[in-house]
Amino acid sequence: MAKETSTNARGFDVSQKELCSLMELRGAAALEKIAADYGGHEGLCAKLQTDPVNGLPISAAELERRRSAFGRNEIPPVPPKSFFRLAWEALQDVTLLILLAAAVISLALSFYKPPNKDEFSALSAHV
Repeated sequence: MAKETSTNARGFDVSQKELCSLMELRGAAALEKIAADYGGHEGLCAKLQTDPVNGLPISAAELERRRSAFGRNEIPPVPPKSFFRLAWEALQDVTLLILLAAAVISLALSFYKPPNKDEFSALSAHV
């Protein structure tokens, strides 16, 4: 049996909160919820006062009424990550940490000079 909802202040039988909860569901769970709560997709379209074939009526007043009821249909842009944030996230990678450790060891070994043994260095100079 379809769930009865009261008409909200803007004249629709579905609230923005209900639509947001529907958008969080995926696949069969969403279909079951729409069928149980709204009587299928046609029932949901009727509660939203739209036609499943032709869509929304084209009028500026209707568009403004829907915007005031449900808000704008857009996803707010995500601010980009800073360079330092990206570098910090990269430093969390195990492979990069191993490479950094190898680079530090290699740099430290490049400054190390083994003790010279005169007999070996004299012999290698003649070869």
